[in-house]
Amino acid sequence: MRKQIIKLIPVIAVAVMFASCDKAGGEKTGRIYMPDMTYSNAYETYATSEIPTPEGNNMAARKPVEGTIPYGYIPNDEKIRTNQQLLMSYVIKNHFSHDPAKQDAERMRAGNEISDPLEHTAENTAEGKRLYDINCTPCHGEKGEGNGQLVELPSGGDGPFTSRPQPYKTLLPPLKDGAVFYSVSYGKNMMGGYGFQLNVKERWQVIHYIKSLAGIQPGAAPVVAETATAKK
Repeated sequence: MRKQIIKLIPVIAVAVMFASCDKAGGEKTGRIYMPDMTYSNAYETYATSEIPTPEGNNMAARKPVEGTIPYGYIPNDEKIRTNQQLLMSYVIKNHFSHDPAKQDAERMRAGNEISDPLEHTAENTAEGKRLYDINCTPCHGEKGEGNGQLVELPSGGDGPFTSRPQPYKTLLPPLKDGAVFYSVSYGKNMMGGYGFQLNVKERWQVIHYIKSLAGIQPGAAPVVAETATAKK
């Protein structure tokens, strides 16, 4: 009996092979190795879908998500165009390049075109400190001296961060507010951007606080013209 079963194995294998090669058609899909790849559940851009859209049609292509905007566009909305904070969120996101190779030039342009829209109050500065302690202290340190725990361990040894940030007292005085805002939004050197973690108002609140750490009075002009550093 065992020998007969062994003899039947090649026959069964051949039968399975021919069965798997049956031509698909009608209600017979045939046998395939990875059906989810052969018969994708994804829809083509302009194919019909079983799920109706909010517009009442079955086209797979949908209208842009509400609230999104195309590159370089400023909505013709009086509330946005007359609110400097809202307008700035559109401008900094859509009218300045994020290309690292162009960041120095774009940072300078932001310094010339963007001004601080936030009122200097104790409340804004206090909120800036709270946000700074969460997002910036690990690298820049509690007093903005570039000695956070990622740079300098409490024991006195070097931390895992290989680049020591400049102290705010030497870094900030030559910079215009818009240039600082650009750096906080998109990052500079080894510092990543915080445009996704902090909204526009929160970024300005942090800037108010770090300027206070640097001893810069509200409304003070840059100590050194930025054009001198832009060429370096």
